[in-house]
Amino acid sequence: MSKNKLVIFGSSNILSDLFDCALANGLTVSRIVLHLPETPGERDLSLAERLSVWASYGPVPEVVELADFQPAQDELYLLGPTTPTRHVLEQEILQRCPAHGLEFHTLIHPRAYVSPLAKLAAGVFIGANSVIGPGAVLGRHVFVNRGVTIGHDTHIDAFSRVQPGSNVGGLSRIGHSVTIAIGATLTERLRIGDHAFIGAGAVVISDVEAGALMVGNPARFKKSVLPSSD
Repeated sequence: MSKNKLVIFGSSNILSDLFDCALANGLTVSRIVLHLPETPGERDLSLAERLSVWASYGPVPEVVELADFQPAQDELYLLGPTTPTRHVLEQEILQRCPAHGLEFHTLIHPRAYVSPLAKLAAGVFIGANSVIGPGAVLGRHVFVNRGVTIGHDTHIDAFSRVQPGSNVGGLSRIGHSVTIAIGATLTERLRIGDHAFIGAGAVVISDVEAGALMVGNPARFKKSVLPSSD
């Protein structure tokens, strides 16, 4: 059966990019499944505002609560939020749907280049004009935004995100739940620890410990952002 309906779990500011990529791939966003109450900030767009805009481009997705969600055979699935804590959402989804063997879709914009020698796990998103080099390995639900370069033989662990315009050199190892913010540059052969946060425009030239917030050029340690163990 051909699957052409995309279901997005969770709402976030990145929904417009996911919707755009779905359209570029000939997919219809059929449902948005909410797991938490929506709390848009002062400068955010609410889900209702986004849906009103999307109505000009085709069918408006149905909005359902996770408690009421049931999978269908003609659907593809993707996580909507990009924060590293989205692993909690994945666990909740899989716990609610164990009998259905729900699998997450890997969504790649047609204007991205992914080397045939790269390996992408389930749930990966690759935005427009990004390049994934040969030998690169992206773990589950890694989010690569627009205009990103991932160098050859670099490994990025699950739930990490790389924001627009960032460049990651080859032969590097990026940990679990790492954020590489807009326009950051990481030179090659680096080791970036789990939960590290590389600030916007930072230039990283040496290894980064787990949970470190790095800012500036060259990047310097500012504070620890390791998640609480409570």
